[in-house]
Amino acid sequence: MTVVSPFRGWRYNPDAVGDIASVLCPPYDMITAENQEALKRQNQYNIIHLEAGEGLDWNVSVKEQYAATSGLFDRWMKEEVLRQDQEPCYYLMRHSFELGGKNMVRLGLIASVGLEDYQTRQVLPHEFTEAPAIRDRVLLMESLSANISPIMSLYRDAEGVLDRIFKQVMSASPEIDAKDDSGSATALWRISDSAVQSRINEFFTGRPIYLADGHHRYEAARQYQLDRHAEDSGAKAANLAHNFVMMTLIAFDDPGLVVLGYHRTLNGVPEDKLANIKAKLEELFDSEPVSGDADALVEQVTRLGADRRLLASVDSGGAKLLTLKDSAVGPDWGALSASEAWVLEEQVLRPELGDATLNHLGFIHDHVEAVARATDGGLQMAFLLKPFPLDAFESIVGGGQRLPRKSTFFFPKLPTGLVINRIDGEI
Repeated sequence: MTVVSPFRGWRYNPDAVGDIASVLCPPYDMITAENQEALKRQNQYNIIHLEAGEGLDWNVSVKEQYAATSGLFDRWMKEEVLRQDQEPCYYLMRHSFELGGKNMVRLGLIASVGLEDYQTRQVLPHEFTEAPAIRDRVLLMESLSANISPIMSLYRDAEGVLDRIFKQVMSASPEIDAKDDSGSATALWRISDSAVQSRINEFFTGRPIYLADGHHRYEAARQYQLDRHAEDSGAKAANLAHNFVMMTLIAFDDPGLVVLGYHRTLNGVPEDKLANIKAKLEELFDSEPVSGDADALVEQVTRLGADRRLLASVDSGGAKLLTLKDSAVGPDWGALSASEAWVLEEQVLRPELGDATLNHLGFIHDHVEAVARATDGGLQMAFLLKPFPLDAFESIVGGGQRLPRKSTFFFPKLPTGLVINRIDGEI
């Protein structure tokens, strides 16, 4: 059974760092070399100094880099740049951002969550991971003994139990209320009242948690835990912090929970195979030529795809809307047939490209770039996908299956730096 628990978080001291917004950053896998340097210039205490970035070109080895990071972390704690809360707390985050001219607000509960083997079906993954990225995060945890960024996870609260608790919590003034240059605003409340904590604990008892963003960090935390268990049999004690990982838990029904489309590109395919792929698309899908710019195409895919399996294809000859034929769905396709990405990869591309499929298939957030490159011939084809429906996500993942890679783009990414979770000693 998954245990959700308060913890004694480490947080920035505003007297030492100034504007809290200036010390936050995106998760490591969203950080490029360019914005890494910009974040460092923004504030000498920006959390990027601890979080680092995935696959960046360091002047020293990753292990040496993280050893230096460990020394910096120790100094910040000693100098009270970071201070630990004196009592276990849950932390309620309110994150406001703009999307399509609308102001969106989502709530997330930052908590320490017991690590589970996926086979227990208490923590549910939706995608597969890659070993190098997991090892990178293990090295960071070994150096810092801490979770720097929270894993984004989802839960179902159909009765609104936590929503009522959160409204009570937010009736008080937040401890942090920060706004950055993009207009994004983040507020944070501590939940230290033991009675309220007990209600939260009770709510999560026996309730599955769905990983949304942060699979590599979760599996790295699990590996770190198993390494501690191998060193000392006493390390399995339920109250030890390395048996937990920091998450931000968001309700499926939160109106600010946004999923955007994750699009596909195709390139480098021999002409004969490309012709076969296009023929397979015509066999499985009803096609309709469509005009408009990239924004209009995505709008149509999203709107029309609300009640059907639909995507758009774009090449130098123009764009088409592709609607999956009911008659094309094989009896063995199963629940994953709800995913246009799965149909495209497994029923169209892989039969023709085999093990080389991923050599030719790319993934991109930016629909404008994808359409422009496909239109001018820089790509052979681009495929625009609708946001993956959360009801299908819950059903498929809850049923024990994983989605095709890059099926979901939860937007925006959670800010890193609001709370740090030390994973040495007791929780």
